[in-house]
Amino acid sequence: MTTRAMGPGAGWDWLKQAVNLGSHRPMAIFGGAALVFGVVVVVALVLALLLGTAVSTLQAGGTGSMLASFAITIPVLMIMATLLVGYLRLLDAVENTRDASATDVFAGFSDWPTALRIFGFMLVMTLVQNLILGGLVAVLAPDVGAWYMQVLQNPAGTPAQVPTLPQGFGMVFAVFWVVGLFGYAVQAIGLGQIALAKRGVGGALVDGLSGAAKNLLPLLVLMLAMIAAAIVIGLVLLLLLFVVGLLAKVVGTWLLFVVGIPLYLAVVMAMIVVSFGVMYFMWRDVCAGTAGVRAIHDETRLEL
Repeated sequence: MTTRAMGPGAGWDWLKQAVNLGSHRPMAIFGGAALVFGVVVVVALVLALLLGTAVSTLQAGGTGSMLASFAITIPVLMIMATLLVGYLRLLDAVENTRDASATDVFAGFSDWPTALRIFGFMLVMTLVQNLILGGLVAVLAPDVGAWYMQVLQNPAGTPAQVPTLPQGFGMVFAVFWVVGLFGYAVQAIGLGQIALAKRGVGGALVDGLSGAAKNLLPLLVLMLAMIAAAIVIGLVLLLLLFVVGLLAKVVGTWLLFVVGIPLYLAVVMAMIVVSFGVMYFMWRDVCAGTAGVRAIHDETRLEL
């Protein structure tokens, strides 16, 4: 499938459209995000509790803990992949003025072939990104890898025990940003192709790589816009928390929980909506529209 190259301003448009996404059917958009977040968190907590108890009972060592971590990650990734099918189709339905509700996020549970392709695509992307990052760190700044292992071995150490930043840390940080941004674009396009255009894993990967490579300038603009937005939002949140902290000294610490927990959940929901909104609009522009998606959505929607 042919992918399109967009102008530099497309990066700003993707972010702007994603922010405005909540104004169209907010109950469906934010309700769906809440369901995705809630289901993934509950599944992860239940698995962690069960496997943590099993590891403790069997007195398993490092290998047992690693296997337990793997046993948690795979089911959670599978659940997330299945929910992504429904959430991306929910976003598409809202943007194309079709009927949509928050429970459409469960549509992937009635379309396992697509969910399995999403799962396979996410596994491939995770493996490839880790291999690329590991290889680049080993070549560009091998001391950073050793520093990271030292930090892992002493995660709760005092500041005096934490090793100083090694030479090349800034370069590695920049590499992580670049690889992460490019990988985000590949995933955005690839996930959209699988969930909304029924492409296979290989085809989605090719389309994702092609689309990301053709849109490096829009991606740079997107990155700069997201950094600026994160700084502004961070300053606003810090100011708000400072004010709440002052009021809590007068009213009581309960105010921190009453305001802090809803605020945290609101920020998480907004991040989910904006993140997947950017992915959706990027896919839509780069892959030239949503022809044929209506039929896919109607066939797989799960009525609850």
